[in-house]
Amino acid sequence: MSVLALVLALCSGAAAQQFPAGAALAGDEPLFSVESPIGSIDYLAGRGLRLGRSGLTIGGFSTVEVELEQGEHGVIDLDSINFLTPWRFTDSISFFAEIEIGGLLSYDTGTGKVESDVEVALERIYGEYNYDDRLNARLGKFLTPVGIWNTVPAEPFTWTATNPVFLETALSEHTTGAALFGSFYPGENTLDYWLYGQFFDEIYPSEDPEPINSSVGGRLRYGAPLGDWAVGSSFMAAELAGDWSFLGGLDGYWKLGPVELQSEFTIVGGALPDRNQWDVYLQGVYELGSLTHYLRGLYLVGRYEHNDPSGSIETTNIGDVGLTWIPTHFVIIKAGYRFSDRQTEEVRRGFFSSISVLF
Repeated sequence: MSVLALVLALCSGAAAQQFPAGAALAGDEPLFSVESPIGSIDYLAGRGLRLGRSGLTIGGFSTVEVELEQGEHGVIDLDSINFLTPWRFTDSISFFAEIEIGGLLSYDTGTGKVESDVEVALERIYGEYNYDDRLNARLGKFLTPVGIWNTVPAEPFTWTATNPVFLETALSEHTTGAALFGSFYPGENTLDYWLYGQFFDEIYPSEDPEPINSSVGGRLRYGAPLGDWAVGSSFMAAELAGDWSFLGGLDGYWKLGPVELQSEFTIVGGALPDRNQWDVYLQGVYELGSLTHYLRGLYLVGRYEHNDPSGSIETTNIGDVGLTWIPTHFVIIKAGYRFSDRQTEEVRRGFFSSISVLF
């Protein structure tokens, strides 16, 4: 399994596993270590600052983005700094928060104008009770467990600098409420489940799509013990001002040698017209380092997506082709070009690149 695949697997787990496993995989020693009354305070690049026996780790990531959209000036953004803070009180009780400082710096290459509109947002905050592998409970604001992409949508943990369109239009990225989740092990394989609902107003809600008032949903995922393949399904019912929308989804992941494939199909219908649509994407990744050690850490990435809003003529076919380079476990560099048969508010043709650093 590739480094990024392992990162994705770990980041989709419990609060104590929110950091990528790069340092452990690479066998790195701490960059510094200081003894204190609460034990050894260690910093590992890409895995954060661990504060001794307190159970608290402070880490995160930052991303610089370059966008050269067709017909527009180029833009260079210091997109955000995100702090990730898992805190394990006991073997069973933990806490997690993600604080995002966004809008730090934007440079327009056409006009030379520099803008800064700093905003602080609480992206995630929740507490967890872990009974055992089969039963865990979460309360707070967390990523909505729909499909593959939305469970780990942050820039460092995806293969491309662009996201599938349906993430922007079909569902709310976050849920503020409660969830039950766990894993069973039939035979040699793994069956994961999620049951969740939104019962509170979202903290720092996104503006697009409009935040929902309440929801209920579930997810099942069945896969191989080493993660070489998996299939999943998702369902969610969401309510806004008395109107309901219903989402159904199927997804799959497969890895064989240097090749990874993943796909999601999502359909949304109901009384919320802005969300009614169906969407499918297929993404492939090829590890070029398998050809020669000179290309170690370099990956060829391609994705095709079809987006079909209900009652609209703006059916869109989108292609993304590019390269991702992981020179070390805490740096991810991406560059790609997006094609489409039409430009919409959500889909712009052009070159997109990013550099993400985990700290």
